[in-house]
Amino acid sequence: MHRFIPGDRERISRSSFFLLVLFSLSVDRVGLAAAPPRTGQRDQSSAAGSSEPAAAPEAGSSGAQPAIEPPVASTPAAPPAAFNDCDYWIVSSRGCDGRLAARDDGRCLRFFRRTSERTLIAENRDTFLASIRPDRPVCFVAHGSYNWWRDVVAESRKINRWVRSGLPGAPVQVVIFTWPSDGTMPFVFPLDIAILGRKSAAHSVYLATLITQLPKDQRVVIVGHSHGARTAVAALHLLGGGTLEGGQALPPGFSVPDHLRAVLLAAAIDHQWLNPDDRYGQALLVPEQVLLMRNSRDATLAVYPMRKGLGERALGREGLNQQDRFVLGPLGSKIVELDAADFAAWHHSFADFHQHPELSAAMVPFVYFEERTPVTIGPPIGPAVRILPKSQTAKAPVKPADTAAATRKTGLENSKSSDERSKAPAKADPQRNAVELRFEK
Repeated sequence: MHRFIPGDRERISRSSFFLLVLFSLSVDRVGLAAAPPRTGQRDQSSAAGSSEPAAAPEAGSSGAQPAIEPPVASTPAAPPAAFNDCDYWIVSSRGCDGRLAARDDGRCLRFFRRTSERTLIAENRDTFLASIRPDRPVCFVAHGSYNWWRDVVAESRKINRWVRSGLPGAPVQVVIFTWPSDGTMPFVFPLDIAILGRKSAAHSVYLATLITQLPKDQRVVIVGHSHGARTAVAALHLLGGGTLEGGQALPPGFSVPDHLRAVLLAAAIDHQWLNPDDRYGQALLVPEQVLLMRNSRDATLAVYPMRKGLGERALGREGLNQQDRFVLGPLGSKIVELDAADFAAWHHSFADFHQHPELSAAMVPFVYFEERTPVTIGPPIGPAVRILPKSQTAKAPVKPADTAAATRKTGLENSKSSDERSKAPAKADPQRNAVELRFEK
């Protein structure tokens, strides 16, 4: 759940303002999509990040994808031993309809490989699966709400670099999972947040389906921020044999990797949803461990209950309470809670997490499947352990200066590269969404 910044409304006339509202309401039904790039311009269009480039057609597909120029030729092969900032994948479900997941079987997914700072190549599913090496972990990263395609392209390098910074030199395969998180009704913020939350859960079926296609002995970790944490939790619930609120479920006979872990950053979900018989009550059945990295000072999650009028507290701010731990029973021992308030302060954006290598270091046991824990954990019931910046570990904890927190860059908008910002052209096909217009129950 990314903070929405409305901008300077004073510059918009009264008539223009109402036209903008009507347009915002219509985008949720119609949406914007990008036309396929012209011949010979695939790399340039992809690197600019202005619109999602056309993907390679799936093998055996029934022609659902429009006829386009085939992507740059590539040979399915394992990635090179030396990883860098420009060696990772982006998997997009932005052209998918979560309600039809059982019928399309994920054929709507698009796969892109970042091979250099200015090149993003469209590939097919077989090439992606062939590139996965069973001898090194795969880290799926799901972002939160209010992230457009160009935001994902611009921010993906920083996220990839951050994941690797926890244990420099250690091999890990990073895959950014992006879902249609643009948001279309910012002027009715609580309703927009409820819609985006349900959409993030609906698109988890594509992430879960992709994970079932990996080798049985593959080590897999899912990292989710804000509503992306809801995507991660919903995917775990599906892998545990559960059914989503929209009725989506995995087909019978699916396979789950033996080694699966998760990291939830500022999770925008109700604190009790992981409890048995609750919304995602089977999410803790399959993972070995789950790191709940919450922020007890998160101002955005402080108003999270407003999306339902007077709803439950957010797990990413308050963590599990004593009642939750009691209901979870032995499953609660899988969850490790850490408080990142001394880093993120009152901010909520993904950037306020992935700019700190200390937080990546705390994720190392979960990303690389080490048996040690990142810090000394107290009793199961009680406050979360707080991670302190390096400057505070040698002395008594000191509250970070408010001026430093105020000047810190927040949000994907503040961290976009200037060479990757441009207006997105209208897509040839309307963007579909998987939720209806209503408040969340």
